[in-house]
Amino acid sequence: MPALARPDDAFAERWLPSAERALYRRMDRRDRDHACRVARGLLAAAPQASPLLVRAALLHDVGKADRPYRAWERIAVHVYRPRRGAVPADGAAGLAALWRHHHEHPARGAAMILAAGGDPEVAALVRAHHDSDGPSELELLRRVDART
Repeated sequence: MPALARPDDAFAERWLPSAERALYRRMDRRDRDHACRVARGLLAAAPQASPLLVRAALLHDVGKADRPYRAWERIAVHVYRPRRGAVPADGAAGLAALWRHHHEHPARGAAMILAAGGDPEVAALVRAHHDSDGPSELELLRRVDART
């Protein structure tokens, strides 16, 4: 429930420059709450984490901010799986469209960061945050995100 989310916006905004801060503010409060918990978890596990990685943690789900994302949709995208090897086509409807939207949020988020004048390195980290073969520094972010 959105009302139960308690994002620590002041914490997040201390880390983010203005262009990235504006994107963070566009996120749903549930995603901002999750982002803050991921960033704090990352810092607890690796106090020496780079500021770029912390900023990526705060923005890793910004690609979901381009449309409303209802609670049932958040659940459905984690339950629904397209046939092995099949990726729903552009213009897919129903659960396939929801899955595609969720699946593509890292690339959309990276594009949003770049379009807003954000840091290209943060955008690259956001783009790769679900890739198992992404930069090794993202492994910690992936682990914290998965359990938070």
